[in-house]
Formats: sequence, C-alpha cells, structure tokens
Amino acid sequence: MDLTYFLNQRLKLVEYFHASTTASFEEVKSKIEGGEPPYVDTRDPEYADEPAFLEEWERADAAMTITGSACLDLLQSTFHAFLDEYMDEIGNKQVIPQLKKEMGQKSWFANYRMFFDECLQIDWAASGADLDLLEQVILTRNDFTHNIDLLSLNAFQTPFHSQKYPDSAFAERWKTLFMRRTRLIVPDENHYQSQE
Repeated sequence: MDLTYFLNQRLKLVEYFHASTTASFEEVKSKIEGGEPPYVDTRDPEYADEPAFLEEWERADAAMTITGSACLDLLQSTFHAFLDEYMDEIGNKQVIPQLKKEMGQKSWFANYRMFFDECLQIDWAASGADLDLLEQVILTRNDFTHNIDLLSLNAFQTPFHSQKYPDSAFAERWKTLFMRRTRLIVPDENHYQSQE
C-alpha cells in the first residue's frame, strides 16, 4: 500500500482546513485594522480610551489560534497514524507499546526516531524533512493541549519547549518587557515560505 499517498492526502486536507478557516478571521482583523465596514470607528477620539473593536479583533485572533491548534493536533495524529501503519506493514506493530521502555527517550518522537535509526537503519535526517520543525509541531501541539492559560485566550511555551527551541516557528515574534512567557501561534504557510 502506498502510505505516502494517504499521508499527503491528509496533509493537504489539514492545509485546506487551516487556510479556509483562518481566512475569515484574518479578514475580520484586517477590516478592523483598516477601519472598513462594518468596523468603522464613529466614537469621539477625545473619549476613545482603547482601540476600536478590540474585543472583536481579539476574538478573531483567538479563533485563528484555536484553528491552528486543532490543525497541529491533526498533524500529530496523522504522523502517529502513518507510523502505526508503517510499523504494521513491516511486521513490527507489536513493538510500538515497548518503544519508550526499549529506546529510553523522553518523547514518542525521539523513541520512534531512534528505533528507525538503530533497528531499521532508516535515518530520518536523510529524508530531507525538517525534523526540527516537525518536533516543534509536536511540542507546540502539546503546549496548546496542556499549557493553556485560563485567564487569557492564549497558550504559551513551556520552559522545556522554550529552552529547546527559543526561536520556535510557533513563537510569537514580538515580545515586551512585561511578557515573561512566549505566546504560541500557528502562522499561515506564507510565513514559512518567507523564511526560506
């Protein structure tokens, strides 16, 4: 069976979902920033103590983040499913529950990577895939799932994630003196293309 075909189909669906969903929220933010209808500020500037439509902008921004978080979750589950199917195809599915014990790494990603390298002689780095980015996807997904802030609409890097990837692709770029934690976001694909 051509597992890469199914992997690519699923990845394209996640990409489509992210782009289609976030586009409407990005449009709201853009209209607010540009003062376009229906987000025209008709207040007297003398009495305007905060930006117009701040709550609407923050809600759209949070919705983009939640959509991104869901997509990272889908990416991680897709990668898991791909590895599970591959292990089944090569007759090693029974090894999966033992990987952590046998490989001794701290993460499922590192355990799989070591198993592939040591037992199957498959070096993931030789594939040309950006393994650091893949690990950042997993760590960011974990932070979105386990490190949300109830008092805000955000998720933040854990100290482990921040120490391992201080310039994570998912870390918000601007920081202030008042921000002791790094907020996580899921940029659109244009962000990655501009980094190349």
